[in-house]
Order: sequence, then C-alpha cells, then structure tokens
Amino acid sequence: MIWIIFITIIIAFAGVGIHGYLNGVMAPPYDPEKMMLNYERIGNGPKKMVLLHGLTGSSKYWKTGLGDLPDSCSILLIDLLGFGDSPKPNSKYDLEEHLGAIEKVIKREGFDTGEAVVVGHSLGAILTIGLVGKHPDWFQSLAVIGLPNYSGKEAIKTKFGKASLWDGVSVDSRYKFVCFFHPLYMTEWFRPKNIPKDIFKDAGKHTWVSYYRTLDEVIINTDLRELASRIKDKKILFIHGENDAAAPIENVEALLPISTNAKFERLPDADHHVFLTDPAKVWALIEPLFSIDKKLEPVK
Repeated sequence: MIWIIFITIIIAFAGVGIHGYLNGVMAPPYDPEKMMLNYERIGNGPKKMVLLHGLTGSSKYWKTGLGDLPDSCSILLIDLLGFGDSPKPNSKYDLEEHLGAIEKVIKREGFDTGEAVVVGHSLGAILTIGLVGKHPDWFQSLAVIGLPNYSGKEAIKTKFGKASLWDGVSVDSRYKFVCFFHPLYMTEWFRPKNIPKDIFKDAGKHTWVSYYRTLDEVIINTDLRELASRIKDKKILFIHGENDAAAPIENVEALLPISTNAKFERLPDADHHVFLTDPAKVWALIEPLFSIDKKLEPVK
C-alpha cells in the first residue's frame, strides 16, 4: 500500500513538472508588435509614478498599499512580461526584452514626458535602474526597494542561508527547477504570513521559461555596477530592510559610491517585503522624489 502511494506521488509530481515545462517551451515566441503587457492606470493626478514588481509577482503586489497615496498621484501598475496576466511567450526574457515591453506601456500612457518617478521592488528594482539608464529624459527620479545585487551564482549560494522558500524563488537560481512544481506548492500551506492571499495566488501566474530565464538573464547576469553607472547623476532612493535575507543589504551599500545624488534608507527589523509591511512608510520616503529642485541628502 505504501509503495502504491509513493508511486502515485511520483507520477503526480512528474506529470505536473512535465506540464509546467511544456507550458513554457511550447508557447508562441514573443511578438513585440502584437503582445502588450497587462497594466492598469489608477488616478489622474499630476504626480506620475510607475510601479514594477519582483520575480513571480504581479501588479497586485502594490495594490494593498495604494490607499495610503494622495489623490495627486497617477499610478501605472504593470505586470512584467511572463508574469501576472501579461503574455508568457517562449522567449529570451533578458534585460532588453523586459525593458522594451515596459517602454511600450509607458509611451502609450504618456509617462515618458520627464516628470514621472519609477519605483521597483527586487527584480523590478533592477529593471527600474535599467529603464532610467536607457531613458534618463523620461523620468525625474527613481526608487529601488530590496535590490538584489550579486556577483554571480556562487555569490548567491554563499550568501543565501536564511531565506524562506518564497524569497528563495525570488532570487536564487537553485530554485529554478523547483518552479516546475509551483502548482503544488503555491497553496495556502506554503504561504508566508507576511504575504497576502491575493498576492500569493498571483505568484503562480508564470511559466518555468518566464521564471528561470528572467532569473538567469536579469537577476543573475546583469552587471549592476555598470547599470548603475549610467544613472550616477540621477536622483535615486534606495530602500532596504536590514533583515533582508534574499537581497543582502551590504551588497546594495557597495553600489552607493557610484551615485552622486542618492539616499539610502535602512529600515530596521524589515525583510525583503518592506512595502507589504509598511506601505505608508515607503510612500512617505518616496514623496520627496517628486520635488524637482530638492537634491537628496548625500549618503553618509
């Protein structure tokens, strides 16, 4: 009887894994002319802000905290390519492809006129730096939350010790094969207490291809020092939890000397999801970025 149960479990896992693999590799290729990212615009205020979520996330990541924003804001919530309700093609998912897909939405909604602030969390933080570096005239400033800065796969293995499964899937390449079976572990039993149910549910809306290629091509292989050097004079706010096991804080501090107009906010007792813990605090920190004349306090 035990052997029958064991074999049944193995077959179930194999079936889910094969289905997850085929769902990605058999998808059509990316067509930038026909495939538009899923997005939502909220508000019509003069202060424009673009929000980019992390790996396995969606635009819902930000929604629980939007009630703390003033009515003077216009918010552009975007599901990244391969995640949320956006298309999930069998494609490269490298930095340029992600940025190109985001650019189409920003231009369509008129957030490319120079006064917008762009905010990104984790994977979205890397894309935020890349986006502003590519189009510095589109944005007046940027904020990056929980920026994962690693010098390759070995550095991740060395630093990664205390992160949860959820955070591990967000930045660690060792988890890319676990992603085969995400329909099995994306259940309430595995939901971290600090992740709301709707956000956790949306985290399953990706394919193995969109997950692991984005992880390798953007989080692992991006040279953040080179990327950050493109925006060294831009107003940039770093927000980071001191207890962030997924993106060690010392790795972000190492990038600070590159910038000439940066501020670093260390949040004590906060982990990788500082926004979910205290969105009002995060918005209060971001608010000064809308000031055109005010220079950020220099990093000590």
